[in-house]
Amino acid sequence: MRGLRACAALVLVFAAATVSAQTDWVDHPDNPVLGPGEPGAWDEGGRRLGTVILVDSTFHMWFLGSSPDTYIPAGIGHATSSNGVEWTMDASNPVLEPGDPGDWDAYFWSPTPAVLYDGTRYNMWYVASPSSTDGSTLRGGYATSPDGSVWTKYEDNPVLEVGPAGSWDDYYVAPGSAIFDSGVYKLWYSGYNGSFDQIGYAESTDGIEWVKFPTPVLGEISYPDVWDPWVFNPSVVFDGSVYHMWYAGGDYPVGEWMIGYAFSTDGVEWSRHRDNPVISVAGVHIWDMKVAYDGSFFHGWHGSAGYEQPSMYATSECCPGVVALENVRYIPAAAYAAGAEGSFYETDLDLSNAGDQAVEYQLQWLPRGQSNTDPTTSEEFTLGAGMSVRYANVLSEVFGLEPDAFGALTMLSTSPDLMAMARIANVPQDTGEGSFGQAIPALQLDDFAGFHERRRLLFGTENADMRFNVGCLNADTSPARVTFELFRSDGTLLGSESLLLMPFDNNQLNRIFDPYHPAIGHVDYWSAATSGRVWCYGSVLDNVTSDPTTVPPQ
Repeated sequence: MRGLRACAALVLVFAAATVSAQTDWVDHPDNPVLGPGEPGAWDEGGRRLGTVILVDSTFHMWFLGSSPDTYIPAGIGHATSSNGVEWTMDASNPVLEPGDPGDWDAYFWSPTPAVLYDGTRYNMWYVASPSSTDGSTLRGGYATSPDGSVWTKYEDNPVLEVGPAGSWDDYYVAPGSAIFDSGVYKLWYSGYNGSFDQIGYAESTDGIEWVKFPTPVLGEISYPDVWDPWVFNPSVVFDGSVYHMWYAGGDYPVGEWMIGYAFSTDGVEWSRHRDNPVISVAGVHIWDMKVAYDGSFFHGWHGSAGYEQPSMYATSECCPGVVALENVRYIPAAAYAAGAEGSFYETDLDLSNAGDQAVEYQLQWLPRGQSNTDPTTSEEFTLGAGMSVRYANVLSEVFGLEPDAFGALTMLSTSPDLMAMARIANVPQDTGEGSFGQAIPALQLDDFAGFHERRRLLFGTENADMRFNVGCLNADTSPARVTFELFRSDGTLLGSESLLLMPFDNNQLNRIFDPYHPAIGHVDYWSAATSGRVWCYGSVLDNVTSDPTTVPPQ
């Protein structure tokens, strides 16, 4: 048996070369870097982070300043820095003030604002309401500036409205982070429906007319013991290939609010990182994390929920971890266990390095029917260029497991050139003679079905000769409920089934057509989880030999 390490070792050892850019932050020794204003100043009560961006080697920060004692927001301030630590306050502060009494923006709210530079001008989206006591009227306003200091509000504000009654953001909307890319303004915002804070996404060609994505792109989670059932206040940066989001998560007022990290290839479908939360302070609600990217490092500033607490500065090296996101493979089934009809299944795993450099990798064990956010992780292995390796009965050889073990595997590697394939075969313990077995491919995240993406499994069979099982893997930190519809070959709907998968969970429905025996047909499946990634496969088994055949989704 090869040695094992806990999942935490993955962060400290393997992740030092692969995922540190997302999760590991180094605090600056001169923290804190931003505190309240001077006595008598407009922001004497404190400063809350809004946005930090990098323009021509200068960091620009916009923040919400408050008056002393009452902590009523007095306006939005602006500061600049060459190093992220020493900040020079704008002589014009506050650079944007609330409207007059009775105006739609007579009262500024936090989090605010979202600011970007589009190459021509600075653009700001801020959240405000007519009253300091009515949070249900929060809307998004728009302003522009040639220099980040002198701002002009859009005359027909607000530009970002709440959703229709009954929608997920029908109570308030709060712009959080914005990016300008290929002529499109992209905005991530906090939304609230009276029960949960969630994060939405919208696009615009002019910064004024916005088209919202219909559902949250990072939503609430309702299963027990999760640390971030509510999410809000996103900060998003794009490195040219991957979108990175840092967000506040928690269960107010029960638990502490902390900072989580999520990643996406399109800015819409996000995956929470399994090592979340990435920033936390015992006894303190951390509601703000603003990140800027200089091409080599992520620069982050984080602060507490209160105005009076100073803000901290930290950095994270980029981008080995960005590359590593593409080097995760999922093997959706593995077994070392007895099955039906007297069968006994073992799993061999074959790896091959198609690259011209050595590859380092680790395997993770994902037991069936449970949350696997803290998986058992193998030791680190190395495979030379052009070489292959085979693990016979991988669950026993690598993880030291005993029968009966059902589950799935994750493979993390330093190169996309590392290929993998599993073979699950019936190896009866009394004879030791095995069947041909079924091939199970190693999958990339793009292979998984997203929100309401319908896929079909053919060769559905249940009769005296054959049986049909369906297995699924969820490759996300959020739970996913998978719905199955069963059809006869003539198109008749036979019935439906469902399967709840916890984070990185896998499970199987055996003999799914048995209630309709004999039957020949197909199965359609999909998941309603907005952030989930699900891959299901069918297994056709010969009732005489229990030899399985893999049926991939179409």
